[in-house]
Amino acid sequence: MIRFIKYHPRSNTYVIEKRAFLEEDLTLDGNVIVGQEVKFWKNLTVTGRLELGKGSIVQGNIKARSALVGSEAKILGNIETVSELILLDKAKINAATSQGDIRVRPGCIINAIKADGTLELIGKVIVRKVEPLTKVVIRAEE
Repeated sequence: MIRFIKYHPRSNTYVIEKRAFLEEDLTLDGNVIVGQEVKFWKNLTVTGRLELGKGSIVQGNIKARSALVGSEAKILGNIETVSELILLDKAKINAATSQGDIRVRPGCIINAIKADGTLELIGKVIVRKVEPLTKVVIRAEE
């Protein structure tokens, strides 16, 4: 295993240290917690739940069962989840797709988004394109 990835067998969770740098495609079978400001040059595939740390950058695509994208994280490719996707404040995403619900917090910028469940936009967000048949709920900032 790569030295800055630790594995916790009981919860089947991988933890990637903050400010780590991953140049290759990464596929992990389990849950993944990514520290702050981690840089992925390529794709990230997770069979379980992904928590992407604050300020992390993913140049490729992400696939996960469910995902929490930390504030100010950037995904230059696409993110796809089977169940819920939560985007925290000021995240920047090229394209987001979920077979479940998507929650978008204030300050997020997304080029294209599609939710088979409900797309919840909270506060001021910029979404350039919402795919047809996406149910949208807009809420004021909490």
